[in-house]
Amino acid sequence: MNKMICPRCGMNVDKLYENLCLSCYLERLEVQEIFVRKCKICGKYFVSKKSFESINEALEFYKKKFLSKKWGELIAVLPPEKIKIIEKEFVCKKCEKKVTKKVEAIVQLRGEDVEEIVKEFEVLGTNVKEGIDLNFSSKKDAYEFVNKLRKKYKLLIKISKKLVGMKGGKRVYKDTIVVRIDGKRK
Repeated sequence: MNKMICPRCGMNVDKLYENLCLSCYLERLEVQEIFVRKCKICGKYFVSKKSFESINEALEFYKKKFLSKKWGELIAVLPPEKIKIIEKEFVCKKCEKKVTKKVEAIVQLRGEDVEEIVKEFEVLGTNVKEGIDLNFSSKKDAYEFVNKLRKKYKLLIKISKKLVGMKGGKRVYKDTIVVRIDGKRK
C-alpha cells in the first residue's frame, strides 16, 4: 500500500484523516462534550431513556450509540482528555412517582398471615379492619408483588379499575387488587 505524508508533521502514514495523520488529527480535534443526566434521588445515570448504575457504563453506551456514528473507528483511539462529561441533575420518572406519592395501584391483602407477609416481603402498608392495604406508585410493581405472592401462597384475586382522569387523550385508571390468602402452597 502507498504511504502518504502528513502535511503538518511530515510523517509517513497508511491513512490520512481529513488530510492529517492520526496524531495530528486527534491533536486538532475539539473537546467532545458528553451530556449525561443523573437522578438526584436514586443516583442512576441516564443517556436517552436508558439507565446505568455507573458513569462509566453510561459513557460507554454514549460512545457506542452517538460518538461512533460521528467518528466511526476513531472512537477507540480518542484520548480521554478530548472527552468532557457534563452531568445534569434531574429526578427520574420512577423516583418522581415515589416522591410525589402518586398511587397507581392498591393491593389489599386479606386473610391469614397478612402481617407475616408484609414483614417477609419488606413492604409498608396501612392497617385496616380487614387486613393491610399496600400503595404502589406503579402498576407494574403491584402486579409483580402479586405474582411473587402467587408462587408462595394459595390466592383468590379480584381486580377492579377506577377511572381517575385523562392523560394525553387516554383514560387513566387506578387498579385495586384484592388478594385473599388461603394458606401456603405445598
